[in-house]
Amino acid sequence: MRLPVLTLLALAACGAPKPPEPTAAPSNGAAPAASAADAPPPPADPDAPLPVPSACADTSSDVCTPPGNFVQRLCAKPNQNVALALFAKATPFTRLYLKGKVDELLFDEEVLALRRHTQPKGGIQVGSGAGSYEVLRWDGSCSQAVEAEMVTKNRPAKPKTARVQWSRIDDTAQSALIAGSDVVKKAHAARGKECKGAMMGDVTAACERADAQLVDGVVQYLRGGGALPTTTL
Repeated sequence: MRLPVLTLLALAACGAPKPPEPTAAPSNGAAPAASAADAPPPPADPDAPLPVPSACADTSSDVCTPPGNFVQRLCAKPNQNVALALFAKATPFTRLYLKGKVDELLFDEEVLALRRHTQPKGGIQVGSGAGSYEVLRWDGSCSQAVEAEMVTKNRPAKPKTARVQWSRIDDTAQSALIAGSDVVKKAHAARGKECKGAMMGDVTAACERADAQLVDGVVQYLRGGGALPTTTL
């Protein structure tokens, strides 16, 4: 006897395997673990040594200054080694020259531009309204708020410098300066003879002259293109 067609279809449907059920999400609601590649990078160590910069922080500006984070650390306390590295001839940073005496800064003194502050539009005008600079001196100290009208980019015939402190230059840099410059080498020997190891306090006039000749030799060497060992701040 033939079964009705509808009966055959019903039997076929009952014998068909059921499709697999979708896998349930975790019951605790936790998101899938992120891979190591998706993890954010660890924060930079704020106390890690900073290399002496060799490029302008803002290439669109007409004043070339070091990066702000470097300037902030540099001006926390004087650093003679880093100051010499920044004033070396090969660095791109803007040199400024004092048009008159300002506090401890000397007339015709050479300084390095660290930051330029411009007055906001619509604000109360101070001085000429040209703004001011934070600057670095050759001795490693920073000076703030030097009015822009008190400095020029035009180099005088004989620019002055703040007194470089030989005793604050580390041994590696001192050795490099002595080895790299005959002027420094001779002046260093003369200073040793006249000062007999004295670094400060009561010294003879001859010792003071010898010390001045030594630091003048250091400035001359660096302005002439002399190099120093790599240093950090």
